[in-house]
Parts: sequence; C-alpha cells; structure tokens
Amino acid sequence: MKKINKYVLGLLTVAALSQSCKKTMIEMNTNPNLLNDAAPEYLFTGATQDLGMGSRDRTAKKYGTTMTWMQYVVPEGISSDALTKYYWKSSTAPTQGPVPGFPYYDDYFSSVGRDMNRIIEKIDNMPAADKDRYKGLRAVCQTVDVFHAWRVADIYGALPYSQAFQPEKYPLPAYDYNWDLYKVFDAKLKAAATALAAAGADQLVLGNQDMFYGGDYSKWLGFANSLRIKIAQRYEKRDPAQLASVLTDIAANFGGKIMAANDGSFAVNNTRDWNNNVDDINVILFSYNASFPFVEHLKATADPRIKFMLRENDMGANSKQYRRVQQLGTAQAQADLLLPENNVRYWGKHATPESAGNTSYGATGGNRFKTFNLTGTNGNQTLGFQSAIQSRLFIKNGGFGGFDARSSKDLMHDDETYVDGSTIKMKTYLISYPDVCFMMAEIAAKGGNGLGKSAEEWYRAGIAASFDLYKTMAVATGVPNASAVTLGTFATTVPYQGLPSIYTQEWVNNLLTPDEAWATWKRTGYPQFTDVRPGSNGQIGTSSIAYLENLWDGSENLQIVRRDALRMTSSLNQQNYVTAVETQKTKDPSYGVSATDTKGRIWWDKQ
Repeated sequence: MKKINKYVLGLLTVAALSQSCKKTMIEMNTNPNLLNDAAPEYLFTGATQDLGMGSRDRTAKKYGTTMTWMQYVVPEGISSDALTKYYWKSSTAPTQGPVPGFPYYDDYFSSVGRDMNRIIEKIDNMPAADKDRYKGLRAVCQTVDVFHAWRVADIYGALPYSQAFQPEKYPLPAYDYNWDLYKVFDAKLKAAATALAAAGADQLVLGNQDMFYGGDYSKWLGFANSLRIKIAQRYEKRDPAQLASVLTDIAANFGGKIMAANDGSFAVNNTRDWNNNVDDINVILFSYNASFPFVEHLKATADPRIKFMLRENDMGANSKQYRRVQQLGTAQAQADLLLPENNVRYWGKHATPESAGNTSYGATGGNRFKTFNLTGTNGNQTLGFQSAIQSRLFIKNGGFGGFDARSSKDLMHDDETYVDGSTIKMKTYLISYPDVCFMMAEIAAKGGNGLGKSAEEWYRAGIAASFDLYKTMAVATGVPNASAVTLGTFATTVPYQGLPSIYTQEWVNNLLTPDEAWATWKRTGYPQFTDVRPGSNGQIGTSSIAYLENLWDGSENLQIVRRDALRMTSSLNQQNYVTAVETQKTKDPSYGVSATDTKGRIWWDKQ
C-alpha cells in the first residue's frame, strides 16, 4: 500500500493538475484505503504538534503587525516615513496601505482544518463500538477545527467552510460568511462540549497523544465553553442576545464550566528544532524597542510584571559596556551617566511616526542608543537607552548568539544566561486563562451573567493569574531573577474603575497574544488614543488606565489596519472569491472598496 504522509487539500490539487488528473486525485483524497492505517489519536498528535507554528515566520510575523499596532513594540532605527508605512494614511493614499498577510488562512486549509476534518471523518467511518470510544477525541478535533476556522473568519470575514474538504462533491467550494458562521461555530462547540462533558471511563485515554491537556477532557470542556463565550462576545454589537444565550446555556447545562486556572489555557508547546537557531526570528531583540506607552504604564502602576515583560536597558552596572564608560569615559561622559534619565532601567520608544528621529521628542523619540566618549584613543561606547521587550518570552536565549552582531553574546548582561537551546521549553499561548478572566469581568461589568463572580472579582483574579502565568514562563525561559519577583499586593490594590480598568489589564496581559489585543481594541476602542507631542505625553503614565499614542505623522493621525485581505486557495475558485468580496462590500459598506482595503471592517467589527 502506498504510504502517504500528508492529506492533500482538494482545491490545491485541482489548481495544480490538469482536468484529466482530477478523478485520480479525488480518489486519493477520499479513499481511506490510500491513507496511512494509523489510529486517530496518533494522527491527532501529528496534526497538532506545533499547531500553527510550523515555520519560522510564524514567530516573527506578530512583531511588525499586531505587536506594533497595539504599541507593545516600535521598530528601531527607521525614519518617520518608514514608520508611516505600517499604517494607513488616508489623505494621500486612500486605497493603498499595508496588507498584513497573516498565515491563518493557508494554515487552516493546508494543515489544521484539513487534518481535523479528516480525523473526524475517520472516526465517523469506524464500527459503532469503536466510534463510541472515540467520541471524546472527535469532540476535541471539532473544537480545534472551530477555533482555527473562527480565526480565519475573524480577520478575513469569509472562508469556504460548509463545502470545504469535500473535493469530490464541491471541487469549487462557495464561501461562508462571518455573519452566519458565528452561530454555526457555536452549535458545533456546544455539541463538542456535550460530548466532552459526558466523556467517562469508557472513552479513549489520550494521555501524551494530547499535547495541550494531556488527555484531560475536562480541560477541553473548559476551553470549548470559553471559546463559545469569546466568539459570542466578538459579535456582541451585532447580536447581544447570542452572548446572553450562550452564557445561560453554559450556566444551566454545563455547570458554568469554563477555564478555571492557568493550566487550562489553550497553548502550543513548541517542539521544532529550528527554534534552537534564533537567526532571523531574533529581530525582536534588536530591530524593535518596547513602546513608550507600554513601558510608562507598567512603571506608573509599579506593575511587578515589568520584570518579566521588559529587558533592562544598558544603563546599569550589570552591563559590561556601562562599566567601560564608568572606567574609561571622559569627565563629561561620566557626568552624563549620572543624569536622572540615565539611571532608569526601562524606557520605551514613542510610537507616533512624527517622533522617529525627531530630537524634539527627546531620547524616547530617537533610536535606542546613546553614545559616550571615552578618553584617549579608546574611541566611544554606545549604550542601549531604550528597552527591548523581554525577548526570552518569544525566542530561546532571548535571541542572543545569532549571526547578526547586534545579537552577540558579548552584549548580554551579567545576570543573563545562555544555555543549550534544547533545554528550553517554549510555549505559544492562543487563549489564556487570564484573558478569559478579563472577558468575564467585562461581561459582568455590563450586567451580564458573570457565572458566579462579580466584575471586580474576575478582574483581580485575572491580574493574579496573569502574574503567575508570566512568572512561570519567565522562569522557564531564563528571564533574569524571575523566580525572586513577587506579586505582593498589586492584584488587590491596583485601582478598579470599571471597564477602562478591565481593558487596560487585558491589554497588558495580551503581550503574548497580541492578536487578541488587536481584536479587543477593534471591538471596544480600548486602549484609547491620546495626543503625544514634543514636551507632552498626553494621558500616558498619568493614572492606572493605559493609553496608546495617536499616530500623528505631522499632518494627520494615521489609521491602524483592521483586517486582512481575503484569500483564495486556488485560482480556479476565483468566481466564488469575487462573489465573497462583493457580498461583504454589499453587506456592510465599511468593509472597504476592495479586499486589500485593510482599514475596512469585518461585519462583526461594527462602528
């Protein structure tokens, strides 16, 4: 029997082959006798290993998109004009702007969506006795499929779904639309949750074949119900009754079962060997600075997570380059080291494009480094003044040890370590328990069903859980002195002022999940913008509420991307693609004038 290691997506096959080959390839795609004779649990493990993280670009993609848009980071060493290109400038280019090119569409159709549907089909074709034993795994596959299909609908607005992965029946599948899919997704998740809730001792023991929850169906149930709420919340402006209905159903029929702790977070345990090689994915260390709004908020609130989320700059004795200035610097250089701003270990870079290279914005508007003159023939020494995001949360050893001189291990601080990459276990979060806490806090604050907790209780639980999650990850990835950092009274004393406080803490927590920060900003408008100009930082750092910088380029405030350009899996399906674009434009004119008008809105993103 031929050994076929990957299922083939029908549309890609049709696009690649002539019409005379279609029949043969359709048989290949649908005949179970031509597939590996492997048990569904083993297929599940192979299909979900490094889910959505199958190549290096998945790590770096977020740096220049959602992490930049949500002002966690700001690109280093670029001009105002270059920074402007990350955004839409409507006055001069109303129909031309950035197209992010997220991988989710291709990932769904070439891997995760295809594979989950094939495993479900395999289970459905089992004898009745075996099929019953695999109900739990089937529900798990259904949940994973819905999560990834929802991510596609969330930022593209449409995708072939009801007709997908059936090439013999639908060689050119029609697109389904987000305004229909959110209820389809909920029905599938409810069915999955029902099966998971009923999973007993008779069910297949997944164990280590499940790289998310170790075969704990109860945790899968918590994730499925949490995802139901999150999807319904996304559509709250369009259909508030759906959110209320989902909450009522979960409370009445599932005992209010949602994620209950950090170990219930939906996250990918990264196993790829290429993660040990940091080259080209370590640009977050030297090509991006932490943003001024993010840094100043953490400082203003004395947030202990600052030790996990930011890397100290070079302005301290744990930097050998700093000590060199102390020892060899001119009198002026040594005096400059004593300036108040040079005795602060965390500074961010302004996000507003006008500030790039603009000396009137001070050291937080320029590039990362300050230069200090040394005596005699010793030349000069540059020190990093602006901080980087703590890159160890994203890449092994923080990205040090790459071929780029800016990642030289000689630039590491004394308290930073470099170890064999194979000993570091990385994790990519998709939906975290703290995020669920803040989701529930918002619902309760608006008078909805808080599933047994008040808005403030969920809010403070989310802060405490976020601290624990980041500390656990910081310790695991070698963030200096992480194990010694304590929460103290922060979670119980940081002010609670209703929704603005909830959205603020959600933004902070979503550093690791910036796509969710982007979605929350689109849905709520938080964090809100404030004007930043030379000599004025607006509302940034003035209270416990976070703000973003207005994207002022000297003549107008630029606009953030709100969606991606709709994709198609094959040029043969172009007519259905064109129909999908036109249908979205007709349904809601705010979609924009074309698929690439990415300042436009998906239907759920109601103005």
